Amino acid sequence: MKPLRPLVLTTLALALAGCGLSTRELPAQETATAQQPDRVQTIRIGADAARSTYEATPGVTVLAWQPDAGFAILERSGASAGAPALSALGLGSSEPSASRYTLPETQASGLRAGSRGLWSGGNGGWTKGPGALRASPRNGRGWEQIDLADARLLASRLGKGVKVAVIDTGVDLKHPALEGHLSPASEWKDYVDGDAVPQEMDSSAGAYGHGTGVAGIILQVAPEATILPIRVLRPDGSGDLSALVQAIGWAIDRGADVINLSLGSDTTSAALSNMLGLATTRGVFTVASSGNTGGQNVTYPAADTALKAAGTYLISVGSVDGSDSLSSFSNYGKALDLLAPGENVVTAAPDSQIAAWSGTSFAAPQVTGALALALGQGFSPAQLQKKLLEGADNVEKATARNASFKSLLGQGRLNLGTFLGKLK
Repeated sequence: MKPLRPLVLTTLALALAGCGLSTRELPAQETATAQQPDRVQTIRIGADAARSTYEATPGVTVLAWQPDAGFAILERSGASAGAPALSALGLGSSEPSASRYTLPETQASGLRAGSRGLWSGGNGGWTKGPGALRASPRNGRGWEQIDLADARLLASRLGKGVKVAVIDTGVDLKHPALEGHLSPASEWKDYVDGDAVPQEMDSSAGAYGHGTGVAGIILQVAPEATILPIRVLRPDGSGDLSALVQAIGWAIDRGADVINLSLGSDTTSAALSNMLGLATTRGVFTVASSGNTGGQNVTYPAADTALKAAGTYLISVGSVDGSDSLSSFSNYGKALDLLAPGENVVTAAPDSQIAAWSGTSFAAPQVTGALALALGQGFSPAQLQKKLLEGADNVEKATARNASFKSLLGQGRLNLGTFLGKLK
Protein backbone atom coordinates (compact mmCIF):
# COMPACT_ATOMS: atom_id res chain seq x y z
CA MET A 1 0.00 0.00 0.00
CA LYS A 2 1.26 3.46 -0.86
CA PRO A 3 2.29 5.68 2.07
CA LEU A 4 0.01 8.63 2.68
CA ARG A 5 1.26 12.14 2.42
CA PRO A 6 0.90 14.32 5.48
CA LEU A 7 -2.06 16.69 5.17
CA VAL A 8 -1.20 20.27 4.32
CA LEU A 9 -2.89 22.53 6.83
CA THR A 10 -2.32 25.82 5.00
CA THR A 11 -4.35 24.89 1.97
CA LEU A 12 -7.55 25.92 0.21
CA ALA A 13 -10.17 24.25 -1.95
CA LEU A 14 -11.78 20.98 -2.84
CA ALA A 15 -13.63 18.38 -0.83
CA LEU A 16 -16.64 16.15 -1.22
CA ALA A 17 -20.01 17.87 -1.39
CA GLY A 18 -21.66 18.34 1.93
CA CYS A 19 -18.67 19.32 4.01
CA GLY A 20 -18.88 21.88 6.75
CA LEU A 21 -16.76 24.60 5.21
CA SER A 22 -14.62 27.29 6.72
CA THR A 23 -13.12 30.38 5.17
CA ARG A 24 -10.47 32.90 6.09
CA GLU A 25 -9.87 36.48 5.04
CA LEU A 26 -7.32 36.88 2.26
CA PRO A 27 -5.33 40.04 1.64
CA ALA A 28 -6.36 42.06 -1.38
CA GLN A 29 -2.77 42.06 -2.64
CA GLU A 30 -0.27 39.23 -2.38
CA THR A 31 3.44 39.88 -2.10
CA ALA A 32 5.69 36.91 -2.86
CA THR A 33 7.54 36.04 0.33
CA ALA A 34 8.62 32.84 2.02
CA GLN A 35 5.68 33.23 4.43
CA GLN A 36 3.00 33.15 1.72
CA PRO A 37 1.08 29.93 1.02
CA ASP A 38 1.12 28.37 -2.42
CA ARG A 39 -1.03 30.24 -4.90
CA VAL A 40 -2.81 29.35 -8.13
CA GLN A 41 -2.77 32.05 -10.78
CA THR A 42 -4.68 32.26 -14.05
CA ILE A 43 -3.06 34.27 -16.84
CA ARG A 44 -4.04 35.15 -20.38
CA ILE A 45 -1.69 33.93 -23.09
CA GLY A 46 -1.53 34.10 -26.85
CA ALA A 47 -0.94 31.31 -29.33
CA ASP A 48 2.75 32.23 -29.47
CA ALA A 49 3.31 32.20 -25.69
CA ALA A 50 6.40 30.32 -24.52
CA ARG A 51 5.62 27.73 -21.87
CA SER A 52 9.32 27.26 -21.23
CA THR A 53 9.55 30.80 -19.86
CA TYR A 54 7.25 29.92 -16.98
CA GLU A 55 8.60 26.43 -16.44
CA ALA A 56 12.09 27.89 -16.08
CA THR A 57 10.99 30.24 -13.29
CA PRO A 58 11.90 28.85 -9.84
CA GLY A 59 8.87 27.95 -7.76
CA VAL A 60 6.41 27.98 -10.68
CA THR A 61 4.52 24.87 -11.85
CA VAL A 62 2.38 24.91 -14.98
CA LEU A 63 -0.94 23.28 -14.08
CA ALA A 64 -2.66 23.93 -17.40
CA TRP A 65 -1.38 25.35 -20.69
CA GLN A 66 -4.15 26.16 -23.18
CA PRO A 67 -2.94 28.71 -25.75
CA ASP A 68 -5.82 27.86 -28.10
CA ALA A 69 -8.26 28.80 -25.34
CA GLY A 70 -6.17 31.83 -24.39
CA PHE A 71 -5.17 30.97 -20.82
CA ALA A 72 -2.70 29.15 -18.62
CA ILE A 73 -2.92 28.20 -14.96
CA LEU A 74 0.18 28.28 -12.80
CA GLU A 75 0.97 27.32 -9.24
CA ARG A 76 3.45 29.49 -7.39
CA SER A 77 5.24 28.26 -4.31
CA GLY A 78 5.22 30.87 -1.55
CA ALA A 79 8.65 29.71 -0.40
CA SER A 80 10.19 30.17 -3.84
CA ALA A 81 13.51 31.94 -3.88
CA GLY A 82 12.67 33.12 -7.40
CA ALA A 83 9.25 34.46 -6.52
CA PRO A 84 10.14 38.16 -6.93
CA ALA A 85 10.76 37.47 -10.61
CA LEU A 86 7.10 36.56 -11.11
CA SER A 87 6.01 40.18 -11.43
CA ALA A 88 8.14 40.47 -14.53
CA LEU A 89 6.19 37.60 -16.10
CA GLY A 90 2.94 39.53 -15.83
CA LEU A 91 1.04 37.14 -13.57
CA GLY A 92 -2.47 38.18 -12.71
CA SER A 93 -4.53 37.82 -9.57
CA SER A 94 -4.10 34.66 -7.54
CA GLU A 95 -6.08 32.33 -5.30
CA PRO A 96 -4.94 29.89 -2.61
CA SER A 97 -4.06 26.55 -4.14
CA ALA A 98 -5.81 24.38 -1.55
CA SER A 99 -7.50 24.19 1.83
CA ARG A 100 -8.50 21.62 4.36
CA TYR A 101 -12.21 20.92 4.62
CA THR A 102 -14.12 19.02 7.27
CA LEU A 103 -15.38 15.53 6.50
CA PRO A 104 -17.90 15.08 3.66
CA GLU A 105 -20.86 12.69 3.50
CA THR A 106 -20.68 9.82 5.91
CA GLN A 107 -21.53 6.30 5.00
CA ALA A 108 -25.16 5.68 5.90
CA SER A 109 -25.00 2.07 6.97
CA GLY A 110 -21.37 1.10 6.71
CA LEU A 111 -19.90 -1.85 4.90
CA ARG A 112 -22.44 -4.63 5.07
CA ALA A 113 -21.30 -7.61 7.09
CA GLY A 114 -21.07 -10.85 5.16
CA SER A 115 -21.24 -9.15 1.76
CA ARG A 116 -17.84 -10.38 0.64
CA GLY A 117 -18.24 -12.53 -2.47
CA LEU A 118 -21.69 -11.14 -3.19
CA TRP A 119 -20.66 -10.12 -6.69
CA SER A 120 -20.10 -13.64 -7.98
CA GLY A 121 -23.38 -15.01 -6.65
CA GLY A 122 -25.58 -12.06 -7.53
CA ASN A 123 -27.52 -12.37 -4.27
CA GLY A 124 -28.97 -8.90 -4.29
CA GLY A 125 -25.89 -7.25 -5.75
CA TRP A 126 -24.80 -7.19 -9.38
CA THR A 127 -24.61 -10.30 -11.50
CA LYS A 128 -21.73 -10.43 -13.94
CA GLY A 129 -23.13 -10.78 -17.44
CA PRO A 130 -21.71 -10.64 -20.96
CA GLY A 131 -19.94 -7.35 -20.41
CA ALA A 132 -22.78 -5.79 -18.43
CA LEU A 133 -23.84 -5.45 -14.81
CA ARG A 134 -27.36 -5.66 -13.42
CA ALA A 135 -28.49 -2.75 -11.26
CA SER A 136 -28.86 -3.68 -7.62
CA PRO A 137 -32.50 -4.50 -6.76
CA ARG A 138 -31.84 -3.00 -3.33
CA ASN A 139 -32.19 0.37 -5.05
CA GLY A 140 -35.58 -0.65 -6.44
CA ARG A 141 -37.51 2.43 -5.34
CA GLY A 142 -34.84 4.78 -6.67
CA TRP A 143 -34.75 2.98 -10.01
CA GLU A 144 -38.54 3.32 -10.25
CA GLN A 145 -38.28 7.05 -9.59
CA ILE A 146 -35.79 7.63 -12.39
CA ASP A 147 -37.46 5.03 -14.68
CA LEU A 148 -34.33 2.96 -15.20
CA ALA A 149 -36.27 0.02 -16.68
CA ASP A 150 -37.57 2.04 -19.64
CA ALA A 151 -34.17 3.65 -20.06
CA ARG A 152 -32.58 0.24 -20.61
CA LEU A 153 -35.06 -0.40 -23.46
CA LEU A 154 -34.46 3.01 -25.05
CA ALA A 155 -30.69 2.90 -24.70
CA SER A 156 -29.79 -0.68 -25.57
CA ARG A 157 -26.08 0.10 -25.91
CA LEU A 158 -26.07 0.88 -22.17
CA GLY A 159 -23.43 3.59 -22.50
CA LYS A 160 -21.01 1.56 -24.59
CA GLY A 161 -18.15 3.64 -25.95
CA VAL A 162 -18.67 6.46 -23.43
CA LYS A 163 -15.81 7.41 -21.09
CA VAL A 164 -16.71 8.88 -17.69
CA ALA A 165 -14.05 10.51 -15.52
CA VAL A 166 -14.64 9.95 -11.80
CA ILE A 167 -12.56 12.65 -10.09
CA ASP A 168 -12.76 11.66 -6.45
CA THR A 169 -11.01 9.66 -3.70
CA GLY A 170 -9.92 7.07 -6.25
CA VAL A 171 -11.60 3.69 -6.68
CA ASP A 172 -11.00 0.10 -5.62
CA LEU A 173 -9.19 -0.90 -8.80
CA LYS A 174 -9.77 -4.60 -8.18
CA HIS A 175 -13.43 -4.48 -7.25
CA PRO A 176 -15.47 -7.11 -9.15
CA ALA A 177 -18.16 -4.52 -9.93
CA LEU A 178 -15.60 -2.37 -11.76
CA GLU A 179 -13.70 -5.23 -13.38
CA GLY A 180 -13.63 -4.82 -17.14
CA HIS A 181 -15.15 -1.34 -16.88
CA LEU A 182 -12.06 0.77 -16.18
CA SER A 183 -10.09 2.64 -18.81
CA PRO A 184 -6.57 1.38 -19.65
CA ALA A 185 -4.17 1.68 -16.73
CA SER A 186 -2.04 4.06 -18.80
CA GLU A 187 -4.82 6.65 -18.37
CA TRP A 188 -5.17 6.40 -14.59
CA LYS A 189 -3.88 9.24 -12.40
CA ASP A 190 -3.37 9.95 -8.70
CA TYR A 191 -2.70 13.61 -7.91
CA VAL A 192 -2.57 12.96 -4.16
CA ASP A 193 0.40 10.60 -4.20
CA GLY A 194 1.75 11.75 -7.55
CA ASP A 195 1.58 8.41 -9.34
CA ALA A 196 -0.63 6.38 -11.69
CA VAL A 197 -2.41 4.22 -9.11
CA PRO A 198 -5.68 5.94 -8.02
CA GLN A 199 -6.50 3.31 -5.42
CA GLU A 200 -8.84 4.06 -2.48
CA MET A 201 -6.67 4.50 0.61
CA ASP A 202 -6.93 4.17 4.41
CA SER A 203 -10.01 2.26 5.53
CA SER A 204 -10.05 4.17 8.84
CA ALA A 205 -10.79 7.53 7.18
CA GLY A 206 -14.25 9.02 6.78
CA ALA A 207 -14.27 9.27 2.98
CA TYR A 208 -12.96 5.77 2.33
CA GLY A 209 -14.92 4.14 -0.48
CA HIS A 210 -16.53 7.34 -1.74
CA GLY A 211 -15.08 7.19 -5.25
CA THR A 212 -15.75 3.47 -5.53
CA GLY A 213 -19.38 4.11 -4.58
CA VAL A 214 -19.76 6.90 -7.14
CA ALA A 215 -18.30 4.72 -9.91
CA GLY A 216 -20.59 1.84 -8.92
CA ILE A 217 -23.70 4.00 -9.26
CA ILE A 218 -22.67 5.20 -12.72
CA LEU A 219 -22.27 1.59 -13.83
CA GLN A 220 -25.61 0.60 -12.40
CA VAL A 221 -27.24 3.18 -14.67
CA ALA A 222 -24.93 2.79 -17.69
CA PRO A 223 -23.26 -0.62 -17.27
CA GLU A 224 -21.30 -0.52 -20.53
CA ALA A 225 -19.69 2.86 -19.84
CA THR A 226 -15.96 3.09 -19.15
CA ILE A 227 -14.73 4.64 -15.90
CA LEU A 228 -11.59 6.80 -15.97
CA PRO A 229 -10.44 6.92 -12.31
CA ILE A 230 -8.61 10.05 -11.16
CA ARG A 231 -7.72 10.59 -7.50
CA VAL A 232 -7.64 14.16 -6.17
CA LEU A 233 -9.05 13.75 -2.65
CA ARG A 234 -7.33 12.38 0.42
CA PRO A 235 -8.99 9.61 2.47
CA ASP A 236 -10.59 12.23 4.74
CA GLY A 237 -12.18 13.94 1.73
CA SER A 238 -9.94 17.00 1.52
CA GLY A 239 -8.09 18.05 -1.59
CA ASP A 240 -6.31 20.80 -3.46
CA LEU A 241 -7.47 23.19 -6.15
CA SER A 242 -4.23 22.59 -8.03
CA ALA A 243 -4.95 18.85 -8.19
CA LEU A 244 -8.50 19.38 -9.44
CA VAL A 245 -7.38 21.77 -12.17
CA GLN A 246 -4.87 19.23 -13.42
CA ALA A 247 -7.36 16.37 -13.13
CA ILE A 248 -9.92 18.08 -15.35
CA GLY A 249 -7.26 18.77 -17.97
CA TRP A 250 -6.12 15.15 -17.73
CA ALA A 251 -9.69 13.89 -18.22
CA ILE A 252 -10.31 16.14 -21.22
CA ASP A 253 -7.04 15.16 -22.87
CA ARG A 254 -7.86 11.45 -22.45
CA GLY A 255 -11.18 11.73 -24.16
CA ALA A 256 -13.63 11.85 -21.28
CA ASP A 257 -17.19 12.46 -22.44
CA VAL A 258 -18.58 13.20 -18.97
CA ILE A 259 -16.82 14.32 -15.77
CA ASN A 260 -18.38 13.50 -12.40
CA LEU A 261 -17.51 15.92 -9.60
CA SER A 262 -19.13 14.70 -6.38
CA LEU A 263 -17.25 17.41 -4.49
CA GLY A 264 -17.51 21.10 -3.79
CA SER A 265 -16.37 24.26 -2.06
CA ASP A 266 -17.95 27.43 -0.73
CA THR A 267 -15.33 29.47 -2.60
CA THR A 268 -15.39 30.26 -6.31
CA SER A 269 -12.30 29.79 -8.43
CA ALA A 270 -11.27 31.52 -11.64
CA ALA A 271 -8.90 28.68 -12.44
CA LEU A 272 -11.57 26.01 -12.07
CA SER A 273 -14.11 28.04 -14.05
CA ASN A 274 -11.63 28.30 -16.89
CA MET A 275 -11.08 24.53 -16.90
CA LEU A 276 -14.83 23.84 -16.85
CA GLY A 277 -15.25 26.33 -19.67
CA LEU A 278 -12.60 24.43 -21.60
CA ALA A 279 -14.53 21.21 -21.04
CA THR A 280 -17.58 22.88 -22.54
CA THR A 281 -15.72 23.97 -25.67
CA ARG A 282 -14.66 20.35 -26.10
CA GLY A 283 -18.24 19.10 -25.71
CA VAL A 284 -17.57 17.48 -22.33
CA PHE A 285 -20.35 17.43 -19.72
CA THR A 286 -19.58 18.09 -16.05
CA VAL A 287 -22.00 16.86 -13.38
CA ALA A 288 -21.52 18.33 -9.89
CA SER A 289 -23.26 17.66 -6.58
CA SER A 290 -25.02 20.55 -4.86
CA GLY A 291 -23.72 20.04 -1.30
CA ASN A 292 -24.99 18.57 1.96
CA THR A 293 -25.43 21.38 4.45
CA GLY A 294 -29.19 21.47 3.86
CA GLY A 295 -29.41 25.15 3.02
CA GLN A 296 -30.15 27.46 0.12
CA ASN A 297 -26.51 27.62 -0.90
CA VAL A 298 -25.48 25.34 -3.75
CA THR A 299 -21.74 24.71 -3.49
CA TYR A 300 -19.14 25.48 -6.12
CA PRO A 301 -18.63 24.44 -8.91
CA ALA A 302 -22.27 23.28 -9.07
CA ALA A 303 -23.28 26.90 -8.40
CA ASP A 304 -21.20 28.45 -11.18
CA THR A 305 -24.04 30.55 -12.60
CA ALA A 306 -21.73 32.38 -15.02
CA LEU A 307 -20.91 29.11 -16.75
CA LYS A 308 -24.57 28.09 -16.78
CA ALA A 309 -25.59 31.43 -18.27
CA ALA A 310 -23.08 30.88 -21.05
CA GLY A 311 -24.90 27.70 -22.01
CA THR A 312 -22.28 25.29 -20.79
CA TYR A 313 -22.63 21.61 -20.04
CA LEU A 314 -22.35 22.06 -16.27
CA ILE A 315 -25.23 20.32 -14.43
CA SER A 316 -25.84 20.66 -10.68
CA VAL A 317 -27.63 17.87 -8.81
CA GLY A 318 -29.39 17.72 -5.45
CA SER A 319 -31.05 14.82 -3.61
CA VAL A 320 -34.60 13.61 -2.94
CA ASP A 321 -35.88 10.75 -0.82
CA GLY A 322 -38.10 7.88 -1.95
CA SER A 323 -41.22 10.06 -1.90
CA ASP A 324 -39.64 12.85 -3.98
CA SER A 325 -39.26 15.18 -1.03
CA LEU A 326 -36.06 17.20 -0.91
CA SER A 327 -33.55 15.38 1.31
CA SER A 328 -32.98 17.19 4.59
CA PHE A 329 -29.24 17.39 3.90
CA SER A 330 -29.47 18.52 0.26
CA ASN A 331 -28.49 22.05 -0.70
CA TYR A 332 -30.84 23.81 -3.11
CA GLY A 333 -31.27 27.19 -4.78
CA LYS A 334 -31.51 29.04 -8.07
CA ALA A 335 -28.33 27.37 -9.31
CA LEU A 336 -29.77 23.85 -8.94
CA ASP A 337 -30.62 22.01 -12.17
CA LEU A 338 -31.84 18.53 -11.25
CA LEU A 339 -32.67 16.20 -8.37
CA ALA A 340 -32.11 12.45 -8.09
CA PRO A 341 -32.57 9.85 -5.33
CA GLY A 342 -29.68 10.24 -2.87
CA GLU A 343 -30.66 8.40 0.30
CA ASN A 344 -29.35 4.95 1.21
CA VAL A 345 -28.13 4.23 -2.29
CA VAL A 346 -26.58 0.76 -2.44
CA THR A 347 -23.39 0.59 -4.46
CA ALA A 348 -19.88 -0.82 -4.60
CA ALA A 349 -17.52 -0.47 -1.64
CA PRO A 350 -13.83 -1.37 -1.34
CA ASP A 351 -12.65 -4.93 -0.71
CA SER A 352 -15.33 -6.49 -2.94
CA GLN A 353 -18.15 -5.32 -0.72
CA ILE A 354 -21.26 -3.19 -1.02
CA ALA A 355 -22.53 -0.33 1.10
CA ALA A 356 -25.39 2.15 1.32
CA TRP A 357 -24.51 5.82 1.15
CA SER A 358 -26.57 9.00 1.46
CA GLY A 359 -25.69 12.39 0.03
CA THR A 360 -25.84 14.55 -3.06
CA SER A 361 -22.58 12.89 -4.09
CA PHE A 362 -24.63 9.77 -4.85
CA ALA A 363 -27.45 11.55 -6.64
CA ALA A 364 -25.04 13.20 -9.09
CA PRO A 365 -23.67 9.97 -10.65
CA GLN A 366 -27.20 8.94 -11.63
CA VAL A 367 -27.32 12.03 -13.86
CA THR A 368 -23.82 11.20 -15.08
CA GLY A 369 -25.07 7.73 -15.98
CA ALA A 370 -28.07 9.23 -17.79
CA LEU A 371 -25.76 11.25 -20.03
CA ALA A 372 -23.63 8.17 -20.68
CA LEU A 373 -26.71 6.24 -21.81
CA ALA A 374 -27.68 8.97 -24.27
CA LEU A 375 -24.17 9.52 -25.59
CA GLY A 376 -23.82 5.77 -26.08
CA GLN A 377 -26.77 5.89 -28.47
CA GLY A 378 -24.86 8.29 -30.69
CA PHE A 379 -26.56 11.54 -29.73
CA SER A 380 -24.33 14.61 -29.70
CA PRO A 381 -23.70 16.65 -26.54
CA ALA A 382 -25.58 19.60 -28.09
CA GLN A 383 -28.69 17.42 -28.45
CA LEU A 384 -28.70 16.38 -24.81
CA GLN A 385 -28.34 19.57 -22.82
CA LYS A 386 -31.92 20.85 -22.92
CA LYS A 387 -33.60 17.46 -23.25
CA LEU A 388 -32.12 16.23 -19.97
CA LEU A 389 -33.70 19.10 -18.05
CA GLU A 390 -36.94 19.07 -20.02
CA GLY A 391 -37.41 15.40 -19.23
CA ALA A 392 -37.40 15.90 -15.45
CA ASP A 393 -40.50 15.15 -13.37
CA ASN A 394 -42.13 17.81 -11.23
CA VAL A 395 -41.49 17.37 -7.55
CA GLU A 396 -45.06 17.29 -6.23
CA LYS A 397 -44.06 17.58 -2.58
CA ALA A 398 -42.45 20.93 -3.33
CA THR A 399 -45.64 22.19 -4.97
CA ALA A 400 -47.58 21.31 -1.84
CA ARG A 401 -45.10 23.23 0.28
CA ASN A 402 -45.19 26.44 -1.76
CA ALA A 403 -44.54 27.59 -5.32
CA SER A 404 -41.54 29.74 -4.46
CA PHE A 405 -39.79 26.79 -2.84
CA LYS A 406 -40.34 24.72 -5.97
CA SER A 407 -38.51 27.36 -8.00
CA LEU A 408 -35.39 26.57 -5.97
CA LEU A 409 -35.37 22.89 -6.95
CA GLY A 410 -34.26 23.16 -10.55
CA GLN A 411 -36.25 21.42 -13.27
CA GLY A 412 -37.30 18.55 -11.01
CA ARG A 413 -36.30 14.95 -10.46
CA LEU A 414 -34.40 13.01 -13.13
CA ASN A 415 -36.55 10.77 -15.36
CA LEU A 416 -34.45 8.64 -17.68
CA GLY A 417 -37.34 7.27 -19.68
CA THR A 418 -38.75 10.68 -20.53
CA PHE A 419 -35.31 12.12 -21.25
CA LEU A 420 -34.31 9.34 -23.65
CA GLY A 421 -37.77 9.31 -25.19
CA LYS A 422 -37.42 12.97 -26.13
CA LEU A 423 -34.29 12.09 -28.11
CA LYS A 424 -36.06 9.60 -30.38
